[in-house]
Amino acid sequence: MMKYWMQYFREKKNVLALYFSTVFVFLAVGGLYHIENLPKLTYAAMLTVVPWGAVGVWRGISYVGKRRKLDAAIRHYKQSGELLAEVLWEALGGEQGTSSGELLNLLESVLSAQAAETREWEEKDFECNDYYVMWTHQIKTPIAAMKLLLENGGDWEKNGFFLREELFKIEQYVEMVLTFQRLHSLSSDLVLKEYDLYGMLKNTVRKFSLLFINKGLSLDLQEMQMKVVTDEKWFGFCMGQLISNSVKYTKQGCISIWAKPEEESVTLCVEDTGMGICAEDLPRIFERGFTGYNGRMDEKSSGIGLYLCHRTFAHLGIAVRVESEVDKGTKVFLGIPVRKASGVQAAAGISPGSDVF
Repeated sequence: MMKYWMQYFREKKNVLALYFSTVFVFLAVGGLYHIENLPKLTYAAMLTVVPWGAVGVWRGISYVGKRRKLDAAIRHYKQSGELLAEVLWEALGGEQGTSSGELLNLLESVLSAQAAETREWEEKDFECNDYYVMWTHQIKTPIAAMKLLLENGGDWEKNGFFLREELFKIEQYVEMVLTFQRLHSLSSDLVLKEYDLYGMLKNTVRKFSLLFINKGLSLDLQEMQMKVVTDEKWFGFCMGQLISNSVKYTKQGCISIWAKPEEESVTLCVEDTGMGICAEDLPRIFERGFTGYNGRMDEKSSGIGLYLCHRTFAHLGIAVRVESEVDKGTKVFLGIPVRKASGVQAAAGISPGSDVF
């Protein structure tokens, strides 16, 4: 309240200065020329302070009320993007108009909010276009492989395995693009509950059985009696991406999945015996579009899978840490929260999206 009155007096300082200057000149001239009854005239001049003050207070109350409504309308616009036309018209004085300063503040707020919204939409549009171009090139590869298998004929029993593998890849790409589309509204789609970790992992691994068979890889999924708090659908998607990467970059050997309980979380590890990740690439593997040395060797890599995982893990309160050594393999550690009264993120003991635990 006080700030509005101070602003009002600052805006009216010229009027106040003119009034007191006029009174001073009147009294000074009267004193120099020894005007009779000067004390009475001085008293009359001072009495003019009363009507001037009353008018000033009345106009000040009106000014403060309008400024409060104007500021409330501007705050509402910044928060919701909605202009309250009737409130603004009343706050700006209706037919009486308003000062250029008030109009300038409002225009500045509107233009600033619109510019920020435009930048956000441009970034999203660029991100979507960039991804869809990569996705189009990605999905063409399994389609071309399926077409080639169908045209060549041959051993249909053997080719059937490869056809199912390429079809599975197409399904993965479709699931990935659907996930990408829902990424910006992920928070509203989460259903956080307590789930059996081993049961979720079994369901996810079962989907990749064909890839394990075709590549001759073994799987070591250790039994675990642990409950975690997460969203089953989104957690399954992320685990699918991690397992898919392990299979893709492992030519021979084993993929192991094990877990151990911690004080306020469960540490889950996905470990493979693949080609590993270069040390200089490790800090950037979760960046959108980053493929690294391994990705450049595999021209079908888009650098989107781990980016989506990292964004999703941030919403789930899951911390991520990666250890890798070239030609020896990679370990991905996840810190998954368990049920606590203080909530999912507090149970994990981390801030969402943290990469260290």
